[in-house]
Amino acid sequence: MLASAEMLASGAQAETFRGSAHGGEEPLLLPQIVVTGTRTERLLDDVPVRTQVIDRDALDRRQARDLADALRLLPGVYLRTIHGKQGQEVWMQGLDGDRVLVLIDGIPAIASTGSTVDLTQIMVADVERIEVVRGATSALYGSSAMGGVINVITRRPDELAYRLQLEAGAYDERGEGDPPHGTHLLGRWSRGGERYAAEFTGAWRRNDGFSLEPERFAQDVHGIEHVNLSSRVDWTPTQQTRLGLRPTWMQEDKTQRLSVALPGGFEGRRVKEETVRQPALVVDLAHTTENNGDWRLAASWSRFENQTMERSVAGDPLTRRDARIVSKRVEGQWNHDWNPRHWLTFGAVVWEERLDQTKDTWIGGAPVRSNEIVPDARHRNQEVFAQDNIFLGERAEILAGLRYQHDSDFGGFLAPSLNLKRQVDTDTGRVNLRAGVGRGYRVPNLKERYFEFDQSSLGYLVVGNPDLKPENSVSVQLGSEWLPLEEQAPRGDVNLFYNDIRDLITTEFNAELSDREGLQVFDYQNLARARTWGVETGLAWQLHPSFRWDIGYTWLQTENRDTGLTLPLRPAHQVKTEFIYQRNRLQLSADAEYQSSEFIDIENTEKSPAWTRVNLRGAWRQGPVTWLAGVDNLFDEVPAAGDAADFSPKTGRYIYLGLRLDGPFRSR
Repeated sequence: MLASAEMLASGAQAETFRGSAHGGEEPLLLPQIVVTGTRTERLLDDVPVRTQVIDRDALDRRQARDLADALRLLPGVYLRTIHGKQGQEVWMQGLDGDRVLVLIDGIPAIASTGSTVDLTQIMVADVERIEVVRGATSALYGSSAMGGVINVITRRPDELAYRLQLEAGAYDERGEGDPPHGTHLLGRWSRGGERYAAEFTGAWRRNDGFSLEPERFAQDVHGIEHVNLSSRVDWTPTQQTRLGLRPTWMQEDKTQRLSVALPGGFEGRRVKEETVRQPALVVDLAHTTENNGDWRLAASWSRFENQTMERSVAGDPLTRRDARIVSKRVEGQWNHDWNPRHWLTFGAVVWEERLDQTKDTWIGGAPVRSNEIVPDARHRNQEVFAQDNIFLGERAEILAGLRYQHDSDFGGFLAPSLNLKRQVDTDTGRVNLRAGVGRGYRVPNLKERYFEFDQSSLGYLVVGNPDLKPENSVSVQLGSEWLPLEEQAPRGDVNLFYNDIRDLITTEFNAELSDREGLQVFDYQNLARARTWGVETGLAWQLHPSFRWDIGYTWLQTENRDTGLTLPLRPAHQVKTEFIYQRNRLQLSADAEYQSSEFIDIENTEKSPAWTRVNLRGAWRQGPVTWLAGVDNLFDEVPAAGDAADFSPKTGRYIYLGLRLDGPFRSR
């Protein structure tokens, strides 16, 4: 749902169902707790920073497999194919995935090649909820949060429960191989106790790939096999202290057939194979003090390994690229209720990231190695932050924050933020008014500064720029939401945003280098001035006890203030809507997405057309068993074959069936 369970209207409550395994039909509304906007636990209705939530019920109803599936229907969220890969990145308020911070339990997710986080690599089988905060929040979260923060919060093992789920589906004749073209299997087990609690989750997914023109050698969508394993152990020696240990493992193998143009008009055929491995570990210690305070200390380690190999059809190696990102991070936070009018938060972060990347090219049957990144490239940060929740009576609040960041390469930067909230009560409901302003900041990542992405065989080259300057922005958010007392009355919100950005880093065509190298060369440059502004709206309406309608609309405008032209890949209009029917054991939903046309080049000479997609979902519960069914892209809307300017989603109609088995659990 777009608004009710996801709190599109920010004050909606979490909806669950009475009875074992959601067996009842009467909804039970529970207060929703969030943490991302303030870094402290607050009721969603009362939080001073606009926060949207996707809860576990919404994830189950949408039958989401990964984070991209989970975010797909959130208004104002744009999912795009990552350049040079086939994963998905997230854009918000006209800012791309490099400027949206993705967290898992408050720890930044590692991005491929030190750049954009691939949402399809983050499974949601063990996720409790997802919290989304828009606009510059650097005062709370530091660099890379200019566009906002997405915090994926996993479940804590506090009950005895298990889940097994299997799905299988197929495309039409454009799917690769024999049906089923896709399979998804997951399992979860948890056990809670007074002192000890544990959980284990595993997910496996396979998809054979998809071709718009099956008679062609090249594939439009790669084949993939993906494995996620996660576990969590919590020890609570006292009522005030909890120690958590969370090791995870992710592996992804992709295969895709490619066609390259050869001299004389011939077609060169290749096979691209990519493997990603990522072990990670988080240790979390939390303690509640006896004097109205608590503190938390978290340490994390992650190693992201990515290998890309191109071979001839006969299997002979042509090129191999190996990238490794090692990230280490320690963060501490202390919260204290100084008095009834002031809640204080203080914290510090120390982290380091190291990136290595090499490329082997086979010449005469032997590999020749080159470094694509300055050897042992490192990036270090030390950050401190402070925040004060100031309560002006029961209906007004000020949230003031300040963060200082010292970067090993770019020195210090100070990022303040200020948020205001005013509550107005009426006989029929509540109006929440919110206003916020914050300063965003992002240092160039290692890829943008040092990377050399050599695709000479495809006619282009991308090179880093060590002279890049940090980006900074000012973000303004103004919003209001209506929360009626009557459950079946419509509720909604309106949010206006404005982002003024200096030194925005973009990928530009370099004519001088292109002439020198004899192929298209792109490099990273600072765009002196840019801005994005617009309106995000949402409406949720429980039309009948069994029927709900949610809709969201986003209007986005952008400008390169040096040229007056529109920034590319930013559509002006987006509509997302969902219809949900729930009665007894049956649950049905239909959703639709519309996105208007968009410029795809900085000169505003080419446009990608508008597109619409419709999806269906159904579930039938009978005791612990739930039968699942769905259709993605019901009307099989795909780009025109061979149209390089059509950036709409490529995957065609996909029909699947599934079965889910839930063990005893308590409704959350």
